[in-house]
Amino acid sequence: MPTDKDAALQLHHRALEAFLADGRAVSTARWDQPRAPGKWSPGQVAEHVTLAYEFNRRLLHGDVSGMVGAPRLLRPLLRKVLLGTVLRRGRFIPGSKAPKVFRPSASPAAQTPLLSRLEAAAAAFEADAKSLRAPAIDHPFFGRLPLPDLVRLLEIHTRHHQAQLEPTGA
Repeated sequence: MPTDKDAALQLHHRALEAFLADGRAVSTARWDQPRAPGKWSPGQVAEHVTLAYEFNRRLLHGDVSGMVGAPRLLRPLLRKVLLGTVLRRGRFIPGSKAPKVFRPSASPAAQTPLLSRLEAAAAAFEADAKSLRAPAIDHPFFGRLPLPDLVRLLEIHTRHHQAQLEPTGA
């Protein structure tokens, strides 16, 4: 697990590039088709990942609008137990649900514009993370969060959802 911001950003960028490549490989016919009943379509997965980047970029600037956070007293516990588990294992806890602010629409944008939006949001997040002088941010769920941990969380999140794209599945 990288503790250096630049190393975390390099790993993150690789995950993003892999997600974008697989997203572009999804057939147009499958883009808005759920992969199973009750599951998101590849387009919804891409929109969800995009929303996560857009929110986390705002978070780097101290803007948490649209997100209901955990009580301040619980944040260190959530950081240690929940986030610590995710960062150590490199994957999400099974059954985790997306907060409402990250849930995609019923009909996401077309493939090319949405993946372009994702690419732009992720590039802006990376640029802001690189230039941020503070070693940590105030996260609405995890409290004082070292920047490399936030970058790692987005890397894990992106890899997690890449597996749901199934670009060659149909």
